[in-house]
Amino acid sequence: MAFGEYSRVLVVGLGSSGLAAARLAAEDGSEVWATDLRGETELATGLATLGGEVRTFLGGHPDACLDGVELVITSPGVSADAALLETARRSGIEINTEIEFAWRHQPRAEMVAVTGSNGKSTVTELTTRMMVAAGRSTVAGGNLGTPASQLVLDGGWESWVLEISSFQAELLTSMAPSVAVFLNLSQDHLERHSHLDSYLAAKRRLFAFQGETDTAVLNADDPSVADTRAAARRRLFSIAKKTDACLEGEVLTIDDEPIIRASELRLSGIHNVANVLAAALAADALGVPKSAMAAAASTFAGLAHRHRTVHDADGIRWVDDSKATNVGATLAALRGYPNRSLHLILGGQAKDQDFSVLAAEIRRAVTRLYLIGEDASMIAEALAGATMIEGCGNLAEAVARARRNAVAGEWVLLAPACASFDQFSDYGERGDRFIDFAREEAAQCP
Repeated sequence: MAFGEYSRVLVVGLGSSGLAAARLAAEDGSEVWATDLRGETELATGLATLGGEVRTFLGGHPDACLDGVELVITSPGVSADAALLETARRSGIEINTEIEFAWRHQPRAEMVAVTGSNGKSTVTELTTRMMVAAGRSTVAGGNLGTPASQLVLDGGWESWVLEISSFQAELLTSMAPSVAVFLNLSQDHLERHSHLDSYLAAKRRLFAFQGETDTAVLNADDPSVADTRAAARRRLFSIAKKTDACLEGEVLTIDDEPIIRASELRLSGIHNVANVLAAALAADALGVPKSAMAAAASTFAGLAHRHRTVHDADGIRWVDDSKATNVGATLAALRGYPNRSLHLILGGQAKDQDFSVLAAEIRRAVTRLYLIGEDASMIAEALAGATMIEGCGNLAEAVARARRNAVAGEWVLLAPACASFDQFSDYGERGDRFIDFAREEAAQCP
């Protein structure tokens, strides 16, 4: 069915993605209904962007909101097994994710879709910059920044690079990205996915509908990723072995041709070398010259709260990696530091992760560990014996203790491996407070 031929569309979830989908569906000429578990007061600002033509069902998802509906569009925050979606399936109603709904408006546009447990935003932004450096009219969005439906409404571009979470990928039915990128897999979102296998299956859904003319960019160093099946042409990247894109000595290469030296990258950490290789392979699949890749990689310093040095005083460097919200991200961050050089701040909401996998790397790199947040005691038990552990309760106390203990030549790293919602509104607020506290603490010292 073509867009505009759906007489009535229901949007489930009125976060930024759902609101954009509702506006796009209205632009198509469909009658738009929308539902959210939250109430009118909490949603007032977003509802004001819809206009009066959208009928809303707030404070719950009554079955009546499916009456006469021909298409249900789901937001990323809505679980795939939500009761309302199960009712829609039994009624034979078509279900689309917001990301696929947007893609179906622009199916022939070049799309790079980036998924993985860690590094998605960095690779999405860097790939976009490589394409722009080559003179391509390209925008970024999806799980990062602007929702895909809003990009369609805005128009004025030829190619798009979208960050795709497992929540956005798990219900895909036809979306075929020109290039699909799978960076890595580690424990995350196990509070929503029943186990790691279902989380992996959701990620792999991004490759399910690609054809032979499309490209699958995969991490050769992660067996779960490398084993992903795809009809598309497979292109592998690695920081440890010879592959299509790899690190040869100090030089990042594609097909044995140099792109840039690792020392010329603005991004820090060996995990970011892998991210640059992934972005370069994605850009290469769309014909971007290596000179444009190098230009973008040599000037991109990274996104906020993603392993950035935010203060340097008395020989101690303070690094904000608040976006490290799972153990895989924290593990990747730790691997870039010398032995016994780190003061690590860890903790928050653990999301049912196994923190013991961090023990070996903490034992090697971390001289003192500062635990914060509601799951600190559980984390302390999992990491007992790995290094000296201090229970701090909150971030301000952790920063104060780290400042007293750290000496010149060491780093203080915030890489919590946890969600932030026990003490902060999101990882961004957590990172901002870390920066504030670090600078305040340093200023107080003689």
